[in-house]
Amino acid sequence: MRGGALLAVHGAPGFYYSLGKCSTVPPLLLARQSSTDSFAPTRTKRRSPEQDAERLKTLRTLGLLGASPSKSSVNFFEQGKSGRIRRIQDEDEFGKALTDPGGELDARLKELEDQLQSVTSIVKAIEEMGGKEEAEKLRRQFARDSNSDANNLLEEIDNASISSLAIPINGLNGNRQDRIHRLNNQIRRCSRAWEKNSVLPKDVQGLWKAYSAARTTMSGRWHTVPTLTWEVLWRILSTEYTFNTNRMSHIYALAKDMQQSGVALRPMQQILALEAIFMDGWENEAIENHRRHASTLGANPETFVPFWQLGLQMYCRIGDLERAERIAITILESPYETDPRFVQPLIKLCAETPTAVERGFKLYRDLRASLGDSMTIEDYDNIISYFLASGNTEYALFIFVDMMKPGSIDLLGAQQYPPRVANSFFFGKWLKRLIGAGDLEGAFNVIHFMKSRGITPQTIQANGLIGACLRSGAADNTEKAEEVAWKMINSRIQFVELRKRSDLPNVNLYSSSNGWPRANLETFSLLAENYKERSLIAKMNPLWRSFQQAEIAPDSFFVNQLLWSFLQDGKGETVPLMYEEMVKRFEFKPDSHTFMALWQALPANRFTRVFPKDLSTEVLRTRALFAEMMKHVSNFESKDGIEIDNFLARNVLHSFRKIRDHAGLLLAYRGLRRIFNYNPPDMVVFEMLLGTLDLERLAVRREGSKLIRARASLDHYLAHRHQELVKSDEISDGEDMPPERRNEETGNFLELQLETAFSDMEEGNAQRLAVEAAEEMGLHARAAQDTESHSDA
Repeated sequence: MRGGALLAVHGAPGFYYSLGKCSTVPPLLLARQSSTDSFAPTRTKRRSPEQDAERLKTLRTLGLLGASPSKSSVNFFEQGKSGRIRRIQDEDEFGKALTDPGGELDARLKELEDQLQSVTSIVKAIEEMGGKEEAEKLRRQFARDSNSDANNLLEEIDNASISSLAIPINGLNGNRQDRIHRLNNQIRRCSRAWEKNSVLPKDVQGLWKAYSAARTTMSGRWHTVPTLTWEVLWRILSTEYTFNTNRMSHIYALAKDMQQSGVALRPMQQILALEAIFMDGWENEAIENHRRHASTLGANPETFVPFWQLGLQMYCRIGDLERAERIAITILESPYETDPRFVQPLIKLCAETPTAVERGFKLYRDLRASLGDSMTIEDYDNIISYFLASGNTEYALFIFVDMMKPGSIDLLGAQQYPPRVANSFFFGKWLKRLIGAGDLEGAFNVIHFMKSRGITPQTIQANGLIGACLRSGAADNTEKAEEVAWKMINSRIQFVELRKRSDLPNVNLYSSSNGWPRANLETFSLLAENYKERSLIAKMNPLWRSFQQAEIAPDSFFVNQLLWSFLQDGKGETVPLMYEEMVKRFEFKPDSHTFMALWQALPANRFTRVFPKDLSTEVLRTRALFAEMMKHVSNFESKDGIEIDNFLARNVLHSFRKIRDHAGLLLAYRGLRRIFNYNPPDMVVFEMLLGTLDLERLAVRREGSKLIRARASLDHYLAHRHQELVKSDEISDGEDMPPERRNEETGNFLELQLETAFSDMEEGNAQRLAVEAAEEMGLHARAAQDTESHSDA
């Protein structure tokens, strides 16, 4: 290959290397395709022992047989224009041969340097003779020319580098040619990104997508794929990026294809391929190939540690404790330096094996002794999780104590735990850490272990675990959380019953709650919220009955969950009754969510329409609810004053609109503006003017002209107010109305429209009806003042 780099491997174990005779060469990747599969490995014809002996003798005579089959080396060669092949000395020279075959580009660079020195000398001479302007022109001209030459040179270097990676498309047509072309483009992009150390997720994903699409086309012509292309593909697809989630699958497919193309994998590539086979589900094949390579990869100093650590991980994964321990001993007794943390998979396997738990704990102690101060919190957490997951909570506690109180306490073999460990506060730190790490199963094991040791968890700790489990959404976690919560509720109810009977003479009563903490308001609230979100209304009723038995004063959050649950169940008529009972019995403070549920419970909002015969009743009901909200105005206090939720205010206005209570609507709007500092957005203004909750539907029904007229009316009003503000010097001419002032003027526009509609509807009875509505809505004092000012005007 003229001007290119060739790759040769001497003495490499290759992808088919065997522990036995060279004549029997079992593949590292065992074929799992049918005989017709284009990716299936070819079979080597078996030779007789006599043929093998004669072959080895011939290779030895020719000097082609290496001294040790376990040693491998990769040599690179370059073929010049004359056809002569020269061995490349090192990786630096190989990189130069790749980017500058034949040294032509290097010569061009040298030529540019010589030109620069020559021009510099000429410019200096001209300047000395006084020709500064001529010297400056010459310098600029050379700069332009050299920049152009340099850009062309860089393009040549880039094209020379990339062209050696391109897969030929000769003999292909149509889609097959397009697939190879797209793959070449992706290879070029990823190669450049790799050189700049800026490989992105889209690069890896795009390269794999293009490679997968082109595999069928390449399978019939593997020999055309350049060796350097395989290097780039392997480098990008096998790198352990955090976003390369399918890395092992990529390695498995790539290694198999490289085998088909005749490219021998390097030792570390073979180890990665073994791991990929195992992770792809072919465990038996991977383990069998691992055994076959014990005398090659397992004896090579460069691959000894990763090879045997991979074997340890594989045997631990399949639960073969005996072989895993033998490999661990092999690594420990070897002269090679290794990270002691390699035993963690073995510790995990021992923790999962009932007869080997003590051995696993001893391995942990040995690991801690080896690491010393370099043992990290993550190391402790990992090992603790092994013992927790396998149900060996006591050993997990020993390790947690080592982490929290290193060297001061050793619980192994202790009959009784010291007080500074046997308390809910110490265990609470552990529970908090487990919950924060998402190990909910481990936290449940700790809770049960505490109870078995007579340590009652704190209610706040149990609530934290219940809340985390319910939020996780997992069915198992939710079931466990409910079980613990109801046991806590039972404990609370028993406590209340004992408290009631404590005055009985000659009777001693004891709780049978089995060490569970008593439920509090948070416990009930967690269940109520979860039942409401899951629409489990059938479970809400017994929860409410248990809450009454527990004799706990509710807060607005718990009441809101109950009210919304009844709304979801279609029992809106019971919402006001329950609210009244809560207010009478517990005197709790309703908030915005409480009133939102109450307004949603009105028939006007629950049903499609209200019959005319029921309008008077609904007017009284709606006004009474507004009066109730006025009684609790202080509950809407915030750091910025009295505020109301926009959705709640919108609901209030539409509730009055639906029952055609014009007086109530006007006064409710005034109350919201003056008491709750509410100014409606444009959408609410148009909804009220057009009498609908769905402006989009109005436009679809070809009634958009109404919306256009409403928009024009508002714009006309705002333009008129803008002129008045300019005349009064409140704003400058040409200045836009400030957003806050515009919102206020928009609110004034709606109030003017509602007032006009009310006056036109009632005419002479407007004042009387307004005063009557104000009294029923708790606004009589303010309404009377507003009405008097209006009549004077």
